[in-house]
Amino acid sequence: MRPDGGILYLIDGENNKFPVLITEMKKQGTNDRIITMAGKAQAVGNAIERLGKNVIGLRTWMLNESIFPFVCFGWGCDFDDKSSILDRVITIAEFGELNKTYLHNTNKTNRGSFYFQNLPLTKVQMLDIMLDIARRSIQYYFSKYGEEKYKVQ
Repeated sequence: MRPDGGILYLIDGENNKFPVLITEMKKQGTNDRIITMAGKAQAVGNAIERLGKNVIGLRTWMLNESIFPFVCFGWGCDFDDKSSILDRVITIAEFGELNKTYLHNTNKTNRGSFYFQNLPLTKVQMLDIMLDIARRSIQYYFSKYGEEKYKVQ
C-alpha cells in the first residue's frame, strides 16, 4: 500500500522507521463538465471507495502508536457541500469534523485528518497543514521514545 502523497519517516539509530506524515490526495468529480456537455450526471464515489480501503490498512499499521499522522486532501465537484459523497468521507473519518486536523487518537479512534471541499486548497495551505502534522508527530515520538533514540551518531 502506497499512499499517493507518500509517507515521511523519522528514522532511529537502528534504521527503524516511524511515520510522521502520511498523505493522500483525491480529486473526484467531472459532473460539472459532463452535465454541461451531455446533460446527464454520472455515478459518484470511486476515489472515496479506494480511500476507505487505504485508510483501513494504514490505521491497522499504526495501531501500536497513539497518533495517526494521516491527512487526505480532496477536491472536486463531488465534494460540494450538498454532496452525499461527503457522508462517505465523514464515515471514513470516524465521524470527525472535516477540514480540521486530528493527530492524537481519542476515545479508541484514530481519525486522521480529512480536508475536502469543492475547490482545492492552495499549496501553501496544504504545506502548513502537513508541516503541523509532521512537527507534532516528531514531538510525539521524542516524548514517547526519547529524543536521543533518533540522533545521528
